[in-house]
Amino acid sequence: MSDLGKELIEAMEEAVAHAEGRPNGVTLHEPRSAQDEIRNARKALGMTQAAFAPLLGTSVSGLQKWEQGKRQPPGAVKTLVRLIEIAPEPIKTAIEQNKERISA
Repeated sequence: MSDLGKELIEAMEEAVAHAEGRPNGVTLHEPRSAQDEIRNARKALGMTQAAFAPLLGTSVSGLQKWEQGKRQPPGAVKTLVRLIEIAPEPIKTAIEQNKERISA
């Protein structure tokens, strides 16, 4: 049998094992929705919707629509949200420093 034939058989065996729920060494990555990412990022910063919305450049109702999945945020917001999820502490620090500058 050719190498291609062996690879096809191996791939089909892995697919059957996956379909049957047997371990097969394949890692399954489930996509997360933008609404979950936005909500998780907001909670990671410990912010209310009213405080978080201006940070993302939207209104509270806009943020609520994103969190409810009724609308999709623009790409720049998705990027910022991913950064917040990865490293919330530097974002918190930047927010605090900005608040201090505004009140000074």
